[in-house]
Amino acid sequence: MNMLAMRFAVVRFMPYIQTREFANVGIILICPKTGFFDYSLEFKYQRLSKFFRYFDARIFKQAMNSFSNELERIKENLKRSSNRDPELFRALLDHLARPRDAIICTSDIGVTTGESEKKELDRLFSYYAEHSFAKDQREEILTKNIQKMIREIQTPFPFVQVKVGDDNEYYANFPLVQKQGERIRKIIKPLYLGQDNSSEIIQKSDKWISVINRLRDFSSIEEDTKIMFPFESAQDQTERQKKAFELITRDAKKARIELVNKDDIAKIESFALS
Repeated sequence: MNMLAMRFAVVRFMPYIQTREFANVGIILICPKTGFFDYSLEFKYQRLSKFFRYFDARIFKQAMNSFSNELERIKENLKRSSNRDPELFRALLDHLARPRDAIICTSDIGVTTGESEKKELDRLFSYYAEHSFAKDQREEILTKNIQKMIREIQTPFPFVQVKVGDDNEYYANFPLVQKQGERIRKIIKPLYLGQDNSSEIIQKSDKWISVINRLRDFSSIEEDTKIMFPFESAQDQTERQKKAFELITRDAKKARIELVNKDDIAKIESFALS
């Protein structure tokens, strides 16, 4: 499959130019070969307020709207133009990524490849602006901590990291699986559920509840296989986050999955030892 060469710049919010502190709030992406130009911006100030506590959110929104309008004008002009010279698109991104002392600015230009311009734009936005890598790291750290906890207690059968299911039908990888012979007795899957967006919390939970149900459909695990999801959540939950947890707690119960806070060590150890 042909891969497309693309160029991008990360849009940054830098409220205090003196200190040069910034947060990533968007992506501008071009593909000179195909004449693609598009962008994705984050307009919500909630996440940023944790870092720039005393900055006026109205100024942020005004600056973002102004920058967005500039990008939209460029995008619309390109649609109406018949000029698809690759150098034009390179020059446009060079212009947008020029150094500027403003609260909305950009990074240096980066290079990436992908099968689809839109998918690559979404991937870069998720990585840089939504910090998908940081969320993955939080879950990785949580998983390692739970693994360490389980290793330190004397379980009747060891918990190991294995693939559950059939390569030709359906399978999933789990970090903590307890077997007795070929029979899977228990599965522990730590989940990071501390996302700001309640939709992301629900989608993460839905994904792994669905995986468990599908493994049951294919008889890869038995109906009485015990399942636990130790989770990490935000310390001070918003009303939307609380609502999300009400829903996923209900769904986990229906799927016969024990949902437990990572700090409830006694319950996790009891599950592993039973």
